[in-house]
Amino acid sequence: MKIKKFNTALNQDYRNILVEEFSENYKKVENLNGPEKIVQVMNDVFHLSERAEEYMYLICMTSGCRPIGFFELAHGTHNAALVGVREIFIRALLCGAAGIVLAHNHSGGLSNPSREDFSVTDKVRVASEFMGIQLYDHIIVGRDSWFSFAKEGKLSVVLSEIPD
Repeated sequence: MKIKKFNTALNQDYRNILVEEFSENYKKVENLNGPEKIVQVMNDVFHLSERAEEYMYLICMTSGCRPIGFFELAHGTHNAALVGVREIFIRALLCGAAGIVLAHNHSGGLSNPSREDFSVTDKVRVASEFMGIQLYDHIIVGRDSWFSFAKEGKLSVVLSEIPD
């Protein structure tokens, strides 16, 4: 599986474009059709569970849960990272994503979702329904644990139901 991390930039007409930051072959899994696999990639490649501040990532995927692109959406403080719904969907549309996953860490080590985590997830879920881009999951990575909104029944699609 190819891991490609992108950022966005403005072209000469002030339109958003994708800028590839790095690319690497990741051979441990073929797709990201479950939260366990997503957490593994986020820790192996982006060291999410080891971060001292909160980081929010967006994973844009095909309908078969193959990653198209990874984006660092926000780098926050020890207990918050500000993310905008607009910025999420600009990136998803530029990638041609069929679905998206949000993944962020809690630098305090616990993976329990906060009230703000539920609020952000709900805003993105509602927007995803309008945009026709499925929100597959929102995963919170702690030091030794993780929380999946999809696995806990907080989203309508469960990734493990999508075949390999």
